[in-house]
Formats: sequence, structure tokens, C-alpha cells
Amino acid sequence: MSLGLQNAGFELIQAYDAWEPAISTYRANVGHHAWMHDLKDILNVGPMLAQLAPDMICGGPPCQDYSSAGRREEGENASMTQAFAMLVVVARPQWFLMENVGAAAKSRAWAEARVMLVKAGYGLTECKLDVSYYGVAQSRKRLFVIGRLGERDGFLTSALMAARSERQTTLGDLFGKDCPPLYIAPRFTRNKAVWHIDGPAPTIIASSWRPIPATRHVLEGTAVPSLAQMGQIQGFPADWEWLGGSKHENMKLIANAVPPKVAETIGRAILVREAGEDIPAIQGNFVRWLMQRGRSYQSARNVKSQLVKTRRLLGGRTFRDTGVELVRLEAMPEFQEIAPKIRSDLRAALRLYADFLDSSMQRVRAEKWDLAA
Repeated sequence: MSLGLQNAGFELIQAYDAWEPAISTYRANVGHHAWMHDLKDILNVGPMLAQLAPDMICGGPPCQDYSSAGRREEGENASMTQAFAMLVVVARPQWFLMENVGAAAKSRAWAEARVMLVKAGYGLTECKLDVSYYGVAQSRKRLFVIGRLGERDGFLTSALMAARSERQTTLGDLFGKDCPPLYIAPRFTRNKAVWHIDGPAPTIIASSWRPIPATRHVLEGTAVPSLAQMGQIQGFPADWEWLGGSKHENMKLIANAVPPKVAETIGRAILVREAGEDIPAIQGNFVRWLMQRGRSYQSARNVKSQLVKTRRLLGGRTFRDTGVELVRLEAMPEFQEIAPKIRSDLRAALRLYADFLDSSMQRVRAEKWDLAA
């Protein structure tokens, strides 16, 4: 995640992990600002993060308790999701970014963490992304949660949809069309032993890359991938240094990582929105909703156009509190230069859209779009 955000243009100031191979690998490849800390130690870590005053906190709480490759029992690892939320609440950055397996979205740990973050004032964009549609040659579906203080939920969903490719990235795209199919020794019989180049690899897990048993022959016309190639499938450069003490630890480093390309894509979307260079799409059937309340089609379209104009004036910001949104709008010098009648129409458009989002007809939680489907 750090590599992807760095590539997007973020300045990294600190990184933390409780596993020495992760710290060593980070320092060798990203920077020396990584430190060993148990992030469950909220009383010590929280004030340290608050003193740093970061613009964003990002992280991937351990996923083994939720993972299909794990026991699916919420225990100590799941509690790290709550610890992540607590650290965000203590430090109160403008933004946060969290990654986890898709099953975490329905977990008790995330439900409790979500309550903390919402009460602290964060609007949330919760999306399940298949990273193969974001430049990664691997069919890997993960939950990403982006939070920003004061926003309405779902504020970044349209930007992530716009960044999604029309087709999956394939192993052939990564290694070239002349690359033979890749052969692995699967731990479980349900896993594919041959990965074809005309599609993405399956989800990489720690046991994906194992020595080929002497009793098993490599299929003719296939090739056993190297550790570097497994890292490339996850999205890392070929010359990345993996400093685990064993092959298994190196594969654990690869499998537990966030593919850099998807982190870069999300990071760019955050920076563009922060700079006010794009606006969120209008959710749902706003025009139809207005027409059901007596407006003509043209009148409803005009309200939508006025709403888009307010979004541009506000630099792409949305606000959970409509009163705050209107105050911010009134404070814009550009808004005061507009004719009084048009200013009134713009205020009305904001109020109508807030009513639309809050109405019982729209309890579908549109912000939880599943872009992995």
C-alpha cells in the first residue's frame, strides 16, 4: 500500500508493523521510516500518531480471521480492525484508507469499527474491488474503505468506478504473450495447478508458491514461476527485495500485501478529489425522484444541473450535514458573485438532493457498491 500511495504522489512519513520481515523488507525497498510496534497498544501509539498530525492514515488490519483460507473465526486478528479505527479516531486525519478481505465487511469487528468512525465524523466509501480491473494480473477481491471527515457516505465511489478497466489484466499483459502457462503445486485440490496467460492468476495466498514435490512432474509446456514472478503477479517490481527468512515467509509477505497498483489508483483518486479537480457523480435516480414529486422532466434536469454546479463550487466536497454544506457554499466568493435568483436555485438543489439521499426510497446504501462483481 505504501509503494502504491508513494507512486500516486503521497509523502510517506511513518510506517509500522509488528513482524520483523515486513519491517526489513519495507526499509530495503520503500524507506527507513518503518518501525516495529504492536498497534494494539493504543495508549502509546495513539498519541504518537496524533503528534505526527498526518493528512491520512492507511493500513490493512490482519485478515486471517475473515479469510476463506483461514478459520473464519473472529479473534485477536479481527480485533485489529477495531484498533485501526481507534487510532484513526485518536489522530483524526482528514482521510483514512483501510484494506481487508471481502468477508470483513460483514464481520462484527468491522461493524463496531464502523460505528466508531461514523461517530467521529467520517463519511465512508466502502467498496469491494477486483484488483484485476485495476492493473493487477490477479483475480483478487478485497474490501477497501476510504474515509474523509465531514463527507456523505459513498463520496468516492464514482471515481473508483471511473478508474476501473473494461477488462481484466492478464498474465500475458504482465509477462508477454510468449510466456508459457505457469505451473504451481497447489496445497488444496480446488486450487488451479496451471495458470494460463490469457487470464489473471487466481488469488495469491501464502501457500501458492511451494516446491514441486519429487513425485509430481511439471506439465510439459508450462513453467514454474520464480519468487520474483509471484511478486510481480501481486504488482511489485521484478527487482523487489524480499527479506523473509524462508520461502514461506517471503510468500507470506507477498500474499499479505496490498497490490501497489490498486493502492496507487485509490491514492490518485483521493489526491484529485482533495485538489477539487473532480466531483462525485449524482447517485441514484434523482431526476426520476424529482418527477415523481411533480416536476417536469426539463425542470428536474435543471435541478440536477444546478446540483452539479454546486458540487463544482464546493470543489467536489459533499457534506453529511446539509447545514454545513450550505454554510460552505455561502462562504465561496464565486457563489456571492452569482445572481440572487440562481443562488436560491442552487441552495434548493442541495436541499432537494439531501432529501433524496435521506428518503426511505434510497435505503439501498448505494455507497456500498460491489465493484468486484
